[in-house]
Amino acid sequence: MIRRTSLSVAFMVGLMVAACLATVGAADKKKAAPAAAPVWPLPPDLPRIRYVTAYHGLTDFKKPGGGWKSLLIGPDIDRPATQLMKPYGIAVARDGRVFVTDTAARRVFVFDSHAKSVTFIGEKGPLKVVKPIGVAIDAADTVFVADATLKRVVGYRPDGTVAIAIGHEGELENPSGLAIDRGRAILYVADAKKHQVLCYSSTDGVFIRAIGKRGTEAGEFNFPTNLSVDRSGRLYVTDTLNFRVQIFDPSGTLVKSIGTQGDGPGHLNRAKGVGVDSEGHVYVADTSFNNFQIFDADGSILLFVGSTGDGPGEFLLPAGLFVDDEDRIYVADQGNARVQVFQRVIQNAQRK
Repeated sequence: MIRRTSLSVAFMVGLMVAACLATVGAADKKKAAPAAAPVWPLPPDLPRIRYVTAYHGLTDFKKPGGGWKSLLIGPDIDRPATQLMKPYGIAVARDGRVFVTDTAARRVFVFDSHAKSVTFIGEKGPLKVVKPIGVAIDAADTVFVADATLKRVVGYRPDGTVAIAIGHEGELENPSGLAIDRGRAILYVADAKKHQVLCYSSTDGVFIRAIGKRGTEAGEFNFPTNLSVDRSGRLYVTDTLNFRVQIFDPSGTLVKSIGTQGDGPGHLNRAKGVGVDSEGHVYVADTSFNNFQIFDADGSILLFVGSTGDGPGEFLLPAGLFVDDEDRIYVADQGNARVQVFQRVIQNAQRK
């Protein structure tokens, strides 16, 4: 009897080991043949946009810890979030660090793919971030953060200390999107409740002018949310509830607008993030469509990227959008608690 039991146990152990080896072997095969990165448009058309990666939080570069303590007593609910929860604003520094504001985690995440680290800014002092929304970086690497609760824009030096605070009592009601004209040292602040874009000196915080007022006419706004500045200094404003993007020259004069309300390609319904690439193409994220659309400089639709879901290139309530100097496109995918990264693909014929 004892002998039969021992043989049975040995047989079962052998089966378990074989199953584990089969699982490991299958995993190795999967690693050896990774799926191709999604591209847009689909073949046989030449690709114009390619999916690159996604940022989620500390676990992008570090395995989650906690061990037996977390299993026995659960996670520490008082510990600040180390994973994105509801990302909104995005800005990329010249050294490649990606700054992401998170309105639910109440933190500003700093992703450094070179150092393989995630750090945070604005964590201490009387101007500690409370509800960060917009973020922008100037030529001196000062990181500006718009805080809807503080009703101010705070500039942090590279070492994390406060360099400047913008917005006197009653001056800002709901600062949201930010953009920097580095060449002219101008900080633009979208105030959704005031239905204006306010302009400040990014060096000393002096108020320069206000652009727009509430309305539906050209140059007026209805809940402006996000901003971008192109290489020539033109300002792009997502005029969310007027279903358009308005474009202004550096003096604040309206140049043109892109988009109209509708539910098809080229239309806008809940435009949020906006960015401009090196050739003047305009990228607009729309929370209703769960995608981002690409327009040419004249406002004609070129391509849309994305659909509803949680896979690569799929979105759930996309918000902020940023295009860096290398034409990488970063999109805050709020409902999926991540930032997705794409690369504009330049064909050989375009390089000539």
